[in-house]
Amino acid sequence: MSRNISPPGRALSPGGDVRLPTPPGIVRRFWTRHPHLADALIAAIYVVPMALTLVTNLMDAKPAPLADVLFNAAIALLLAAALLLRRRMPRLALAVTWIGLLAFADYGEVHLIAQLLALYAVAVYSDVRSAWVGFGTSTLLAGLAAWLTDDPAEVSWTSVAIQVAIMLLAATLVGVNMGNSKRYVASLLDLAAQLTRERDQQAQLSRISERTRIAGEMHDVVAHSLSVMVALADGAHAIAPKDLERSRAAMIDVAATGRRSMTEMRRLLGVLDVGSEPAPRAPQPGIDQLADLVESFRSTGLPVVLERSGREPANPSMQLTIFRLVQESLTNVLRYADTPTRVVVRLNSAPGMAEVTISDNGRKRREPSGRNFGRGLIGMQERVAIYGGNFEAGAGLHDGWRVHASMTLEDET
Repeated sequence: MSRNISPPGRALSPGGDVRLPTPPGIVRRFWTRHPHLADALIAAIYVVPMALTLVTNLMDAKPAPLADVLFNAAIALLLAAALLLRRRMPRLALAVTWIGLLAFADYGEVHLIAQLLALYAVAVYSDVRSAWVGFGTSTLLAGLAAWLTDDPAEVSWTSVAIQVAIMLLAATLVGVNMGNSKRYVASLLDLAAQLTRERDQQAQLSRISERTRIAGEMHDVVAHSLSVMVALADGAHAIAPKDLERSRAAMIDVAATGRRSMTEMRRLLGVLDVGSEPAPRAPQPGIDQLADLVESFRSTGLPVVLERSGREPANPSMQLTIFRLVQESLTNVLRYADTPTRVVVRLNSAPGMAEVTISDNGRKRREPSGRNFGRGLIGMQERVAIYGGNFEAGAGLHDGWRVHASMTLEDET
């Protein structure tokens, strides 16, 4: 019996898909798009009550001195300006509001509005440590202000300090909760962006790897086919005056080799979506095609002998690697060996392992170097390395050239 298990805090829809969180509503989207308007409104929450308090004190039966009112109004504007910067410089805004704790000690709880708003901003836009440091400092300054304005005839300064500390604690807790949620969402968005970049990079690397693989396949196909076709064409040209039928047969082999090469190239290019024609579907060559491969080289006059022993591995990728190793090695023999009298392809295979040796006894007309041959050697080495095998290529014990590769496939039984 199976059941769907959803992550904590996320429900599954009736269809089994994860239900995403509800996106922000119209009001939240509006304030997100207009942060300066939100800051101005926050500053007004403090400025308006403070201005009413100052005007009331100025129009009272016993009005306060005008100099004190103007001084207090200037500090109120300073605190309002600090609140406007609470997003970009929250800790500076909090430090400025500490001035209000002492300067407005005679104005009751109105001065706490700026303090609460600044402390909340530090918790949301800065970090948790700064929020708790700000809470401790604000509590100490509020207690000092209450002690300086203590009136034994009214409420004790300790009671005032405790009430203020409770309000500051509430603002800090709410800000820490909102700030942690905000930072958590931001970290998730950063992680999602990072995963997206890594996914795109991985896709790009996969494309590059696939194109490199196809380039190796194209090299094997083109090098083999052109070498065989050139050898057949040269042979046909050489025997044409003496044996026209054999010359015609050689040219027929040239055409057949060219058609096979074109078919393989269309199949490879079809992976890259090159051209409008659909790529012909055909299995990759394997060990069963080794006999035909060897026969195609024999038709060029190369004395190739195929020796097989053991049970061939079932893995098609390993079979393709074996085929390409033999194809590339025989192509190099055809191109670089000087009239070899014997070329041996020896395959000793078993389920999960294979050992391939290609050797010839022809003297090399020149060292098999150059860009193309070097790429062929590198390609063979990389193919063998996929199976953790060993690859050797170099001069034989006497004359000629020897290529040896051994591969294993642990998962195959």
